[in-house]
Amino acid sequence: MKPIFRPIIIIVTALLLVSFIGCGGDDEDDMKDDVTIDFVDTTWQVVSINGLMFEELFKPAEPVEFETEFMLGGNSWTFGSDGTFTGTLKFILTEKYPEPVSSMTQDININSAGDYTVEGTTLTITKHDLTIDVDVTLEPKEVWEQQIVGKTVEELEDDLAAETKLGFSPTATGALFKEGTEYTWSLKDDSLTFSTLTQVIVLERAAE
Repeated sequence: MKPIFRPIIIIVTALLLVSFIGCGGDDEDDMKDDVTIDFVDTTWQVVSINGLMFEELFKPAEPVEFETEFMLGGNSWTFGSDGTFTGTLKFILTEKYPEPVSSMTQDININSAGDYTVEGTTLTITKHDLTIDVDVTLEPKEVWEQQIVGKTVEELEDDLAAETKLGFSPTATGALFKEGTEYTWSLKDDSLTFSTLTQVIVLERAAE
């Protein structure tokens, strides 16, 4: 039994941190002068990154011998006209192992808030703060107890939760988007796109 969730977490990190970009400025007058910035004060949802649909990002890149289940609990981002943004990403990721029959469930809740600036079609995040809560559950515990050495199941759950949380840190190796990165934005109907040389992220207007 060997959990293989770390590559998935790196992808999730890319998705999460790209969503921390904003689309405004510290000077509200600058935003008012740019009449093309009309997606502020609206709730958006991440749809895809580099052409992969949102839920596809949580699947292992290679075939695995266990089942992966993904349940989305929250995906909303609002870019304020005052140059601030907020975001929420909540999901449950479960890996089910056949031999011995067992599972690992990660319940991840991430809230973001920060500031951004905009100049033309270029957006730059100037500040972001993360609140991350990760809960890992290993079941059935008696099966896991037979597989681990030197620690309790509860200690392993805490270690895995801490590792997952670290993967979402803005300073983590897998964090592809950091303060100071510039993004090009474009808006067409209900579709909002953020892009760099290596990433294309598409969001859609959330249903009211």
